[in-house]
Amino acid sequence: MTDKFAEDDRRPVKMPAISVEPVADPSPDFADTAAFTALTSFRALILEDEEFQRQIGVQILKGCRASEVLSASDGATALRLIKSAPQPIDLLICDLTMPDMDGLEFLRHLAEGGNTSSVILCSSLAPSIIRAAELMARIYGVRILGVIEKPLSLPKLIPLLLHHFSQTASTSSLPNSPIPLDEIIAGIENWQFLPFFQPKVDIQSGALVGAEALIRWNHPEHGLILPERFIPITESHGLISEVTLKFVKDALNQCRRWHDMGMGFPISVNVSVESLSDTGLADRLEAMTRAEGVSPDALTLEITETVAMANLGPSLETLARCRMKGFDLSIDDYGTGFSSMLQLTRLPISEIKIDQSFVTGAARQNILQALIETSLTMARRLNLKTVVEGVETLDDWRIVSSLGCDIAQGYFIAKPMPGEDLAGWHANWCEFYKGLRLMEQI
Repeated sequence: MTDKFAEDDRRPVKMPAISVEPVADPSPDFADTAAFTALTSFRALILEDEEFQRQIGVQILKGCRASEVLSASDGATALRLIKSAPQPIDLLICDLTMPDMDGLEFLRHLAEGGNTSSVILCSSLAPSIIRAAELMARIYGVRILGVIEKPLSLPKLIPLLLHHFSQTASTSSLPNSPIPLDEIIAGIENWQFLPFFQPKVDIQSGALVGAEALIRWNHPEHGLILPERFIPITESHGLISEVTLKFVKDALNQCRRWHDMGMGFPISVNVSVESLSDTGLADRLEAMTRAEGVSPDALTLEITETVAMANLGPSLETLARCRMKGFDLSIDDYGTGFSSMLQLTRLPISEIKIDQSFVTGAARQNILQALIETSLTMARRLNLKTVVEGVETLDDWRIVSSLGCDIAQGYFIAKPMPGEDLAGWHANWCEFYKGLRLMEQI
């Protein structure tokens, strides 16, 4: 699919300097680690009703280079501190069980105020309750960074902080508002778009088995712009099919160059409702693969369940013809649509991509593991490949490996990158994977 926000390739921005009292350096052992050197100054607030836990949290955050740490024992106080803060709060750590205003109400008010801070839920409640709170917050529009089971500790916090900085990084000097239509049209006419690729690897062998092509706008003034800034506008103005075909051509060209280098693996691209409604799409794609000198099985079309069920007649004709010509089809974000299992009987697919919402937190939640296992069992019986998205941590990798998933994709493996960078990444990954296997054998 188009990028998950946690799966972009943007570089960390330098935080603005603020005048605050200096904090003590962390312990020498921790300061020597690569994780610590990757951290950047940030402002934080911890919401915790137990004083001891709150003070421990403040000290941990200061040790992680937080330039300012606010604390509150209840939701109402936290909201006042956020509102009166001279600089926006970058990170919130929020308990759920508190007197008066609990964490759920606090998160709702946070969303109503349009707050864009990254939020970590820190609780000792049952996993099912935490999962419900996390889902509620995401639906409200809160930017949930992750969940930590109490007590808060440095090893639990560091991976989420690193993820926070990767999320908030930006290569664009433009505000996060939609780009004007005439500027997008000019970008299409001058074809300022290019593919970035996120690798997919076989979990059991570590082999590179594919890459998802993700579109970027190489704006002449503002640098790389991510798809959420322009794709919705191209879709609503009937431009997405033109963009898709040009983009696929570029992606196939890169695929052929990899094949010439002896790196023979397929690529996948996302297909919109408008493109699926074009019953001539399969013929166009076949002509493009022939022109680029690659076979149709080098291209996988990724579709969401919602897209596949829109304009059903033409969509099914297009999908069936694509499969007849040798293209592979993948259901993206599997499990998030309506009647997911039923769609598998209707669509001529060869692969399912298990949505990252099932992967995130699966290492600590049995219910998510059960859902993944159910999807895997069904996929095997239907002879479908499985790809798990959003593998962002070592814990994610370990759990999907133990459950028997086929292929993994996510930040733990690699961020999206230009095509010319993939060969270098691959060499580094092979060495990393060897070390990973050795570590698991200890």
